[in-house]
Amino acid sequence: MKQWIKAASLGLVILSSSMYANAAEAAQKIGYVSTGQAMSELAARYNVQEKLQKEFSGRVAALRAIEGKMKTKIDKMKRDGELMTPKQRTDIQRELAALDSDYKLKAKALAEDQRRRGMEEEQKLVKKIRTAIDTVAKKNGYNVVLDAQAVLFASKSDDLSSKVIAAVK
Repeated sequence: MKQWIKAASLGLVILSSSMYANAAEAAQKIGYVSTGQAMSELAARYNVQEKLQKEFSGRVAALRAIEGKMKTKIDKMKRDGELMTPKQRTDIQRELAALDSDYKLKAKALAEDQRRRGMEEEQKLVKKIRTAIDTVAKKNGYNVVLDAQAVLFASKSDDLSSKVIAAVK
């Protein structure tokens, strides 16, 4: 009877260890995606940079117009400065100060708005990439998908980058 219990116990241990080994093997399907590469390729595909440039082109033109006015005033000051009356010089200096203040204010607002819109477009791409990663991982049976920067070594067969880029709509 003792031998039968020992044999049953040994069989149970072997059976349970093989079940754990199979479970561990099934949980090890890990892939990776180069998100940096995906972001740059998708940004180029969707012409994000051109889209933002078109959106802000009017404001950039307004800043260039202010720069032109300032250059004209400075050139006039250099050219005719000695012939001007003190009042004329003071008036031009005040105009330059006002233009400079206006330019700085508009340039700062433009830079902030461009940064904000750039982040919004980036977040849209990130959302699309994450959705594509989920879709590709589920379709190919991956349990874990990492960023390629976090991977020290992996097989090229586990690189899902091209599949993810292709899956983004």
